[in-house]
Amino acid sequence: MEIKYRIYTTMARLVPKKYKKHLERMLVYAGEKRSVNFWIGSASVLAVLVFVIAILSQTIFFPIKEIPALETIPLAFPFFYVILALISFLIVQFLVYIVIYFKAIDRTKRVEEALPDALQLMSANLKAGMTPFQAMKLAARKEFGPLKEEIEYATTKALGTESFSKALLSIAKRIQSPILDRAMKLFAASMKSGGHLAQLLEDLANDIAETKTLKKELITSTKMYSMLILFMVVIGAPLLLSVSIYFIKIISNMQAASGTAEAGFGMAFLAGTINLTPDFITKLSIIILFVTAVLASMLMGVIKEGKEKYGLKYAPLVITASLIVFAATEYIISSLLGI
Repeated sequence: MEIKYRIYTTMARLVPKKYKKHLERMLVYAGEKRSVNFWIGSASVLAVLVFVIAILSQTIFFPIKEIPALETIPLAFPFFYVILALISFLIVQFLVYIVIYFKAIDRTKRVEEALPDALQLMSANLKAGMTPFQAMKLAARKEFGPLKEEIEYATTKALGTESFSKALLSIAKRIQSPILDRAMKLFAASMKSGGHLAQLLEDLANDIAETKTLKKELITSTKMYSMLILFMVVIGAPLLLSVSIYFIKIISNMQAASGTAEAGFGMAFLAGTINLTPDFITKLSIIILFVTAVLASMLMGVIKEGKEKYGLKYAPLVITASLIVFAATEYIISSLLGI
């Protein structure tokens, strides 16, 4: 275990300190107990495996010899492998970051879902004659999920040397939620000013619930845009690319049959040569579909949540669906039209 930790710590030194601090903060938001060195180190080890797999499979899946412009690049040249290793490292680190990001987003959503009920319960406890500390402590119920953990964390800190107001504000530092941050700041400010805390919490809970309802209505009204984007990426693009590949096959077969030396009447457009093979266009189409699906997923994230990164969780499904449709349409066109 000690050797493993040393390897991970050494690997973690490869990343910039700024990114390391940012990732450490995201791990706190995600509620992760394991250290940032563990995540970066394990991702680095995985990147080495990806690099080895990429080297072994490169000649099988995308041989360089099929690309005329790249035939002159010697694969034995160390620079090629350095670039491939760097790409593998960046891709794996990015995927690890995305996993942590979505864990943080999921935790934030669960907290915001439970927050109105928790505030209502605190308000009821205050009206029953409890102190703010007791009202919050008794509001830590199991059904509130991550919010229960943070309430218990804050009340435990308040029992020590830290004041209850500071403990309240520390909750917002562990969860990436502007709504929770605003609620805790109002809670702390109301205690200091001596305002009607119970009424404030009740009004705040109602306000958060109304905001959530409006957000759901907005998402419903923009679903048509997301459906149109999905249709174009999953159905439209694969179909057009399949037709393009079929057209290339037709031209290649007609040139092979008629010969390119002399073009007959009405066949002058066949006199040239096509350097792009159908196999190369197929592989290029897969890359195009992959990139388009990722960009479309990010656009759907902007439409739904206002964040590009949020849409990346749809990317695996959109990529898989578009590639399946592409393979199916290519097979159907070839079967029906006889090429």
